[in-house]
Amino acid sequence: MKHIPLFVAWLAASACLSASPTPAPAPYGAIPSARQIKWAKETDLYSMMNFSTITYYDREWGSGDEDPKKFNPTLFDARQIVRVAKAAGIKGIVIDAKHHGGFCLWPSKFNDTYSVKNSPWKNGRGDIIKEMVEACRSEGLKVGIYLSPWDRNHKDYGKPEYVTYYRNQMRELLTNYGPLFEIWLDGANGGTGWYGGAGGNRSIDNRTYYGWDTTWKMIRELQPEACIFSDAGPDMRWNSNESGVNAPDCRATVTTDGWCPGHANLDHLLHGVRDGKSYVPAEADFPLLDKAWFWNPHTRTRTPAELVNLYFTSIGRNGTMDIGIAPDMRGLMSDKDAASLKGFGDRIKAIFATNLALGATIAASQTRGNDPQFAARNVQGGWAANRYWSTDDAVHVGALVMSFGKPTEFSIVSLREQIALGERVDEWSLDSWQNGEWKEFARGSCIGMRHLWRGDPITSEKIRLRITKAAACPAIAEFAAYLEPEAIRKECGVKTEHIVQAGLPTTDWKIVSASSEGSSATNAIDNNPGTFWHSHTAAGPQPCPQEIVVDMGRGHEVTGLLYTPRQDGCTIGNIAEYAFYLSDDGRTWGEPAAKGEYGNIKASPEQQVVMLAKPSSGRYFKFVALRSADGIPVAAAEIGVVGK
Repeated sequence: MKHIPLFVAWLAASACLSASPTPAPAPYGAIPSARQIKWAKETDLYSMMNFSTITYYDREWGSGDEDPKKFNPTLFDARQIVRVAKAAGIKGIVIDAKHHGGFCLWPSKFNDTYSVKNSPWKNGRGDIIKEMVEACRSEGLKVGIYLSPWDRNHKDYGKPEYVTYYRNQMRELLTNYGPLFEIWLDGANGGTGWYGGAGGNRSIDNRTYYGWDTTWKMIRELQPEACIFSDAGPDMRWNSNESGVNAPDCRATVTTDGWCPGHANLDHLLHGVRDGKSYVPAEADFPLLDKAWFWNPHTRTRTPAELVNLYFTSIGRNGTMDIGIAPDMRGLMSDKDAASLKGFGDRIKAIFATNLALGATIAASQTRGNDPQFAARNVQGGWAANRYWSTDDAVHVGALVMSFGKPTEFSIVSLREQIALGERVDEWSLDSWQNGEWKEFARGSCIGMRHLWRGDPITSEKIRLRITKAAACPAIAEFAAYLEPEAIRKECGVKTEHIVQAGLPTTDWKIVSASSEGSSATNAIDNNPGTFWHSHTAAGPQPCPQEIVVDMGRGHEVTGLLYTPRQDGCTIGNIAEYAFYLSDDGRTWGEPAAKGEYGNIKASPEQQVVMLAKPSSGRYFKFVALRSADGIPVAAAEIGVVGK
């Protein structure tokens, strides 16, 4: 009977999708569950609150031997913490009930030695979880729970008895605090600890020790509407970094066979997998304090501008945004943290205050069955209206034109798919009407829950969205435009998302040799900027020079060199100096066809285009990294050539 709300929700959604003389499109590929749809639509921005004994020790991870008598937040005010989060637009808080150090923020009946019961706070009669839950509910925020699988305090960690203890505590949290929107799990497993005074190093096999299938089944039974987060999902996944940056081509679908918390394919976590077996979208999590999840007096608070930029690399790249917040030793959010979060919330409200699409007309290249149920105007209402534009089943490409009726300035375009029908789009482009013709200003691959293009302001009477490749007829739920206030743009230092220069096709290319392969050199010619070759091998980062030799399959006249640095949000390995050679036989190279530096590669890690002083011919080319902008190693997402 506990599953009825989900079932009813799914039936209601299905009815909206098919209440028409023309049947709705059939879902494509892995599709989200009702709980995932609700999570995506209602809770795209949320926080994790980290607070424990280690707040008083100026540490990031507890060792398990921190004195519970130190935990005494004399001014603890759950309502203040929640209101600070709410001012940022945060819609839910995941409470860190027990971190790796093992200290419990609630009076667990399964732990008599290491919880709030053993602290001086409220004479051992307090319950942080209860007060936070009550504050969240009173302010209209959702509640989630994080219970660390690793416990550096518990004497039985590494033994079967600890798994029983862990599940008992999980059941306690799932049954005593009302409905939860998310259960958060991580992959920190095993290592040194206090372990009840025994000390030492406890090793476990994270694939088998915890018996996750059993624990997940219990979560489903007790909290059927809660989504479960971990490396392996099953409902949402870690995006492989704690920087708040999803890959530009981040897919929600992956294949999680053999995965578990702490054991997953990092590349697939970052990018997803086209046509993966399961729908497991990415959460982009990061702490408000720079590189610190727990409060300490020495750590910088991220600015509102930084948070705004991260909004566009998380929510704006088919994911959700999870900002780690941390009360200080008083049990309050610091003034600096509160000001930054409010500043972020105010800026996001200002950016999205006016949807220019609402005052425009929308026309489509083709409408499914010529049925108003699937008309172009549906994209103006977004997800809230639960409507979408679609084409006939046989039509996998198409266009929407947003007409303002007068020159209008915009700098942001928001796209969404009707994710209940799966991720259908493979390639899209955006055009503006300039001097009597269309001019492309953006392109991308997947859309999913949401893709946000953000760039320099453009003035145009019309914007066109072209779906140029799709696995099934498109189902677009939103096509919107906004103008970011100039003051916010300047503060954030917005850079236009550049359109890449097309090079020669790489279909017949092969890697002849690579000086070092921390990851496969083939990544540099796979026409996928989401993967990259790098020279950080098992033996450590390898120094410059580093080189790749490529066989292009036949001779070409080459007029330019293309280099794209890694695009995962990390700038380590960007190549600052290069040399480029061409050869007919792959053995005789002669003088470089091009040699120089990428002067602004750190500030602008975009595709670099170097046109040769004069055309040069060859079947083989050698790209040599002479210096990395950060020392060592080197990395390349794509290496290509322009020519014929």
